[in-house]
Amino acid sequence: MYLGGVMRKNQFIVVVVLLLTLGGSLYAVTFGEPDGNRHPYVGTIIFQRPGGYFSCSATLMSPTVLLTAGHCTSGGGAANLKTWISFQPSVSLAGSQNYSSLGSFLDDPNNGWILGQAIPHPQFNDFAEFPAIYDVGVILLNHSVSSSTYGALPPQNFLETLRGGSKHDFTIVGYGLQGLIKPFFSALYQRFMGTIRLVELNSTYNGGMTAKFTNNPGVGGGTCLGDSGGPIFFANTNMVVAVVSFGTTPCIGIDYNFRTDTALAQDFLESYIP
Repeated sequence: MYLGGVMRKNQFIVVVVLLLTLGGSLYAVTFGEPDGNRHPYVGTIIFQRPGGYFSCSATLMSPTVLLTAGHCTSGGGAANLKTWISFQPSVSLAGSQNYSSLGSFLDDPNNGWILGQAIPHPQFNDFAEFPAIYDVGVILLNHSVSSSTYGALPPQNFLETLRGGSKHDFTIVGYGLQGLIKPFFSALYQRFMGTIRLVELNSTYNGGMTAKFTNNPGVGGGTCLGDSGGPIFFANTNMVVAVVSFGTTPCIGIDYNFRTDTALAQDFLESYIP
C-alpha cells in the first residue's frame, strides 16, 4: 500500500515512499490543474522525523488549526520532531543549500514558513491494525493565519446521505507529485486541484473509516506522493469530507481517504476545531 503523499525530491528533501506491509502506498494531485488562489487555505507541510524530511498537504480549519492525515503527524510510534507550513501556491526551496540543514532554512522567518505542533489521533498506530487506521491529525500553528475562508467539517454520516450523481462531485487539493509514470510524471511543488468521484463506502479496505475514490485521468483528478492529508471537498464547497490517506496502486486507479464525517473522527477533531 502506498501512502497518499509523504515524500518528494527537492534539494534537501529526499524522496521516500513509505511502504506498508499490505502492498499499498502514500500520494500530489494527478490529472488536475494548478489551483492558483482558489484554495488559499490549503497548505503544504514539511515535517522532520528521525529518518529525514517529508511533505504532506493540509487544510486550515481556523486561524491556528490545520487538518491533515495521522501519518503526516506521527511515524514509527514517535511524534514529528518539527513541522513547518506554507500556504504559497508555488513553493521554492531555493537558497536552502546555503543553510546547515533544511530545518535551519525553514526556521528562518525570512523564508516564510510557519512552525506548528503536530498531534495525531490518539489511536493512530502507523496502520498496524489495518483497516482500522485512525489516519487523522491536526497541526497547531505557532502563529495565527487569517483567511477569508476556512475548511469546515461535515455533519456526521454526511457521505451516507448522498445518492446517485451527487456522489460524483468532489474536489481534491494538494501539493503532491502530478504523476509517477510517463507521460504524467511531474514534480512541480505547487498547489494543484482536480475532480474525483466517490466509488463506495464499504469494502475490504474501508474498515468503517475510509471511503474509496477514483484516481484516473478520465475523471480528472487523483492523488500522489505529497498529497497525503490534503482535503477532499464536497463539490465546490469548503466542506472537508475526507483527508487523503492511502492507495493500492501508486498515483493511479483508486484511493482510500479517511472520512471526517464519522463520530470517531469528529470526537477527536472537535477538541481542536471550533
